[in-house]
Amino acid sequence: MNNKKYNDLNSIDKNSSDLSVKYKGIEIKANLIYRKRKTITIQIKPKEQVTVISPNKVPRNIIKDILMEKGDWILEKLEEYNQIKNFYIEREFITGDKFFYLGEELNLEVVKKNCDENLRNKNPKIVVEDSKLVFKTNNTDKEYVKKYLKEWYKKESEKIVLERLIHCREKSQIMMQLIPSKLKVKEQKKRWGTCTSKRAIYINSKISMARVEAIDYILIHEFSHLIHMNHSKDFYNLVKSIMPNYKQNEDWLKKNSYKLIL
Repeated sequence: MNNKKYNDLNSIDKNSSDLSVKYKGIEIKANLIYRKRKTITIQIKPKEQVTVISPNKVPRNIIKDILMEKGDWILEKLEEYNQIKNFYIEREFITGDKFFYLGEELNLEVVKKNCDENLRNKNPKIVVEDSKLVFKTNNTDKEYVKKYLKEWYKKESEKIVLERLIHCREKSQIMMQLIPSKLKVKEQKKRWGTCTSKRAIYINSKISMARVEAIDYILIHEFSHLIHMNHSKDFYNLVKSIMPNYKQNEDWLKKNSYKLIL
């Protein structure tokens, strides 16, 4: 393997857990962890942290080569996390904040209702009106608004998942035949959907933020796992047979997922 391409990099002490490569003019810093294992794994976490978990005794220059080969993917994931970080900073749960509903960006409008103190904690009313997400409440505390927005999105998601599942089954005979042991909408931090080995399907409680076509894709994706519990070529051929343009919706989710958060 040619190591000359790393000549411009400062050598790092062998006892150090740090690695650094320069890819397309951008320095990628990684934390190297040696363990008793057979494969090399690259993990990207929030706060721009790159971790490489490697089998013992794998030379550092080989690991650097792998970082270079995965350079585009690493930079893409770091940018996604950077966008997520910036988006979180903007969320104050006050009038003017932006939230998505069925793929449309809405302005949050928190409307304070005057009432007796005894009714202060009465549940708020949340409605979509004229490109606005109107939150009528007696309590404008940030955590209170956040809590009830999460509950509202979950209820909307439960309703929409059932509606879109009926639609998908009407469009596809294959979907009619795919029956999970359980279908439940629940909060998930990292996944839009999950299909377990016990054939239970869990859908993210914020799925109502996504556009309708993307919701259909998530359902088709998870239901297809009832046949193929992997992401093999056969799996994606099945998804494509049900939704020929699935890639467009997959790409939309990748591009917009950082916005679909609470």
